Amino acid sequence: MRAPPPDEDRPVEEPEAGYALVAAVVGLALFAGIAVTALTATRAQIETGRGEILRAKALAAADAGIAITLHDLVSRDPAAIDALDGRTRVLSYEAAELSARIVDEKGKIPLNAIDDATVTRLFEQLGLQGEALETARDSLLDWIDDDEDVRPMGAETAYYAPFGIAPRNSGLQSLGELARIRGIGPVLAARMAPFVSVDPDALSFDPAHADPRAIAVMTEGGADSVAAIAAAREQAGQRTALGFGDARALVGRPLTIAVDAVLSGGGRAHREAQVIITANAAHPFLIRAWH
Repeated sequence: MRAPPPDEDRPVEEPEAGYALVAAVVGLALFAGIAVTALTATRAQIETGRGEILRAKALAAADAGIAITLHDLVSRDPAAIDALDGRTRVLSYEAAELSARIVDEKGKIPLNAIDDATVTRLFEQLGLQGEALETARDSLLDWIDDDEDVRPMGAETAYYAPFGIAPRNSGLQSLGELARIRGIGPVLAARMAPFVSVDPDALSFDPAHADPRAIAVMTEGGADSVAAIAAAREQAGQRTALGFGDARALVGRPLTIAVDAVLSGGGRAHREAQVIITANAAHPFLIRAWH
């Protein structure tokens, strides 16, 4: 019998077991990576779902705040009447804290019914001067007039065309339009929004419980006028909105109810509704807008 060949003469065996072990390790690593990715995605989905639930609950709470405020207005609740000057009223609804404001649209500056001098005072009130003031004033007036005649510092169709914007050449239909007007833009538009109005039922300005800034623009004496000082005191809670104590004073007035809801779990939402109180006991209010 022949002796077996020495080790160095034997055929080299393929390390199949070693390759199998490596493949198994790589497979486990890939599986672990997929599992981690899936877990991360699942957590993200859970967080997204939780955020959506909180958002929905906050919106429901804000809606409830509008309903509560509207009920109090219709029933002439003293606390709601006091809040008609625009001050913030704190309410609670289940696990949410609500901050509710009621603003009389007739106490805002009617942008679609003001003249050049009033527009100038408006932008002065906002701190504009010189060329910036003239550009904003002339452009606003050009936007709402019905012609294509460009004021010295204004803008009409030719100016806006490269931006894909068409001036309305009629009254503003929403405050959102302000941000598109030359010289105004989104920042200034946001500052104007609380005390200006495009509501067709608010063309007749009533300073009785108006925003002090609106009174400063719309009445003689400006910010130092008796009406402006009284309005500032009213908003500070130093006097109440007694003029609305009479039920007839509310009828037919466009009012905006704004509610911010904050949940203890972190959800928050904002709702606004524009309503009109009627003299009809069967239908004591009309909702004109809800957003």
